[in-house]
Amino acid sequence: MAEVDELAARLRQLAERRKEAIRRAFVRLHPLALGCGAGVAAGLAVGVATLLLWLRGGAEVGKNLKVLSSYFPGFSVDAAGAAVGALYGFAAGFVAGFAVAAFRNVALLLVLGRLKSKSERWRRRHLLDEI
Repeated sequence: MAEVDELAARLRQLAERRKEAIRRAFVRLHPLALGCGAGVAAGLAVGVATLLLWLRGGAEVGKNLKVLSSYFPGFSVDAAGAAVGALYGFAAGFVAGFAVAAFRNVALLLVLGRLKSKSERWRRRHLLDEI
């Protein structure tokens, strides 16, 4: 009887180790943190790119970057436009990062829930094999 108890204890310990490994492998993303990180990166990218093109100057300054004024009202390739572009870039990056984290978390929840139900169904079917 002691062997059975020892084996049951080892199986419980292995199950806990497996659950912990799964938790570490599939950590949820924090939507607010990813949104802020992506927002800062996008805002800096738009702002710095605008300032560099404005400082470089030339006959037609930032021809390709001027297209952003179609999407970001008030944006232009100058110092004030760099600030406006940085704000819009932060907002767009924040929304994109938040959405990616939220959708990944939902997808992860669905996939892990499906795997758990499949494993429980398999275990119920093979219950007598484990005894």
